[in-house]
Amino acid sequence: MGGELSKQGDLYSYGILMLEMFTGKCPTDEMFKDDFNLHNFVKLALPERLLQIVDSSLLPREAEEITMRREDGRRYSNDVGMEIDLEERNINIENPDQISTHLQKCLESVLKIGLTCSEESPNQRMNMGDVINELKRIQNAYLGLGVTGRNEEPA
Repeated sequence: MGGELSKQGDLYSYGILMLEMFTGKCPTDEMFKDDFNLHNFVKLALPERLLQIVDSSLLPREAEEITMRREDGRRYSNDVGMEIDLEERNINIENPDQISTHLQKCLESVLKIGLTCSEESPNQRMNMGDVINELKRIQNAYLGLGVTGRNEEPA
């Protein structure tokens, strides 16, 4: 905040970048005013409204198609002819079972890293070594490798 370069400042920026990538929201979006910012947007939504804040392009195709439907019908076609809602890209999943619990846990874990890295107080932020270890753990869990790094049979 003081304009000085520091590892803690870089960590904060990394956390905001993660939140930006996984929500599809820009920190300068006009929805963020006063004390309401990208960090608080994600913090208030987790874990109950995870699927409402995650960028729909990160979700399986079936869920993405559901999210593109809106009652008001205001849509446009993108470069590949797919209709996209002009008002919002938030997720409104009618059947949350279409998104695996496994994927939800991974997305929630990644967003929590973004939140921890972007804490206002530098003392509350994760260090980058812990961030890397946690991201590797999430990657292994998502790929079904478990903690040991070996493929594990689903129960």
